[in-house]
Amino acid sequence: QLYQNELRQDLSKARVRFAERDYTMDNAEGVAIHATAVMNRMTLIDAEKQYDRIEGKQICTKLQHILEFTKTDKSRSWAQIQASAHMSIATFHLRMGMRFGYAEWKDCLQTAKEHYEMAVEIYSNEKDELSVSATEKMIAIINARLDGVERQVDHDANLNMERKKYKFYLDNLGQNHITTINAGISYAQALSDLCYTIVAERYVAKLHGISQRAHGSDHDCTVEVLTCLKRFRERRVYIKSRPNETFQALRYEKSDTNNDDDDQVTQKRLLVLQGPIAIPRNVATEQTFQQDCANVSFAIGTPVIFQGLIVTTSLNDKIGTVKEFDKETNKYAIYFQEENVVKKALGVEEQFLHILFDLPEEEEK
Repeated sequence: QLYQNELRQDLSKARVRFAERDYTMDNAEGVAIHATAVMNRMTLIDAEKQYDRIEGKQICTKLQHILEFTKTDKSRSWAQIQASAHMSIATFHLRMGMRFGYAEWKDCLQTAKEHYEMAVEIYSNEKDELSVSATEKMIAIINARLDGVERQVDHDANLNMERKKYKFYLDNLGQNHITTINAGISYAQALSDLCYTIVAERYVAKLHGISQRAHGSDHDCTVEVLTCLKRFRERRVYIKSRPNETFQALRYEKSDTNNDDDDQVTQKRLLVLQGPIAIPRNVATEQTFQQDCANVSFAIGTPVIFQGLIVTTSLNDKIGTVKEFDKETNKYAIYFQEENVVKKALGVEEQFLHILFDLPEEEEK
């Protein structure tokens, strides 16, 4: 039942109605029942929908009353419910505040920040370091948004946190659980942020297979994973004469050209591109056209395959990811993976690198 979208919505509403009908909020048992019911309901609230926002605000008011009760009741430990209540309120306001054009976005973000900070205090007292790290990340996102600056991210620390979080859910909830799959997506994104794009794409492909088997093709979780997978499979490039615009490379094609001196026909390698890509993306406005490969440069994170190397021939047919571009030498630094060890190959010229559109099957380990 958990895996059916419409039924989950109905069950979450029924759970709230059951709590309201059979339990009062003047005792610990009733408060705990109400808290778990409304927090479960809050996970399905869509801040993009007006009627959901109204319900979300009502739930926030109820959670505030629950938090007030827990401050004075000593009959049990309330730490978990208190932290979860603060996280529910914070996350709802974060979704509201991140919506462009929402009139009260700053107030929403400030409210979210305050509740995240209260959750951090509880997690710290409970020695829950993983939750502290994850919540502090959300606070950093809010601070950057409020200050109007780009958030500075320690990608190595973020990858370590996302790996731990995914392993925690995998061990405690299993690979099929929606929370585990969502954590897996976050882990893959952290891998991609460090240019481990090939590893990330393969990881999301596995998550898509898991979600499809467990929940079905039409389930929100599966759709979200597929959307993520399509994004990872996009190959972004630049046209050298238009460095401020991004394009999606679709495939390679060859074009016959005549040599005027000896009437010989030679083949020129072309890339079919689509774009330029706007933010947010609007595919309807993009154009599809051919471009000489010599006029195209790879975006950071693009999967590539080594071909045509004369000196270091052992690298031919190896796959890797573009890490950086050295403008002085006009060469790329590439991360490549061999025997499950990530290595770095410096100084690879563009002519020896081809975009890898389809990843080969991963070898059995």
